[in-house]
Amino acid sequence: MALSRSVHCLFYSHVWSIYQLEALGLIKAKNPLLVELSTESKFAAVFDRSEQRHKGLIELLQPNAQLHKLAYRAKNINTPIILAPNPKASVDALVAALSVVATVDSPVDDVTVLIHINDGAQFADAYSLMSDFSIVWDVADFPNAALLALTESLVKDQCLSKDKWKGFHLFNHPNRQLPENKVRESILRDLLNNFPVLSPV
Repeated sequence: MALSRSVHCLFYSHVWSIYQLEALGLIKAKNPLLVELSTESKFAAVFDRSEQRHKGLIELLQPNAQLHKLAYRAKNINTPIILAPNPKASVDALVAALSVVATVDSPVDDVTVLIHINDGAQFADAYSLMSDFSIVWDVADFPNAALLALTESLVKDQCLSKDKWKGFHLFNHPNRQLPENKVRESILRDLLNNFPVLSPV
């Protein structure tokens, strides 16, 4: 019998965020799994797998598929990840596959779903499948309209309640030390002050 597991939703601003998740304390389970939710992979380039064809999460639509066996183990992260499919898939198919992640039989303890900030709106139908929500933002990324749009969407869909919202996490990747980072961080914090519900961590 399949057990229900937590499915965390984590929005990120830059693909190198994936290297910071453990340091930020966002991966805590004994047997965790990352899932990239995107019509086509953004992380494939990071792991030099852009040319690799695979079904990714879509394979879960086949009754005998096993969640943990869909994952790729990258050299520089400890947590296995299911990359977005190549060739790309439709949003509807991805959401359908995600809907069984919480209950499909697997030794995976919990799942963190990674969605790029710019893709947040198109996956709004998946929000009801998530246990909680958080945002990871590299201060080297200038605050943009996509962040504002995502925040408004999360408020509208009641994803920022006390029990569901897990915080706005700031970091700066060591290889993205830009001279204007302090200015960008200041602008970002001013922006967050206009949305007090997004309490930075």
